[in-house]
Amino acid sequence: MKWPTLLLLASFIGAGLAGCGEGDKRPEDAPSPAMSGEQSPQPAKMVSWFIEHHDELQATLKACRDNPGALGKTPDCVNASAARDKITVQEMKDALK
Repeated sequence: MKWPTLLLLASFIGAGLAGCGEGDKRPEDAPSPAMSGEQSPQPAKMVSWFIEHHDELQATLKACRDNPGALGKTPDCVNASAARDKITVQEMKDALK
């Protein structure tokens, strides 16, 4: 191979490897709330709590939909979604009575 071809190939390989590892960041690697000056997070609300608190369920679901990248997999979003599913199933059962 000629030098320009080798240089071009090396440039492509370097550019391809430059972005490696960016997607490997995990939430555990983020600074803890105490280290970042934030208040410690509240414990996750249970599915049964969301079922009993309809307004908070709706507010949590809206926040989760508005920012799914940051909140979508949080315990509150997962539990709120499960509560919504249970409520929907119960409403369907009630409609069939």
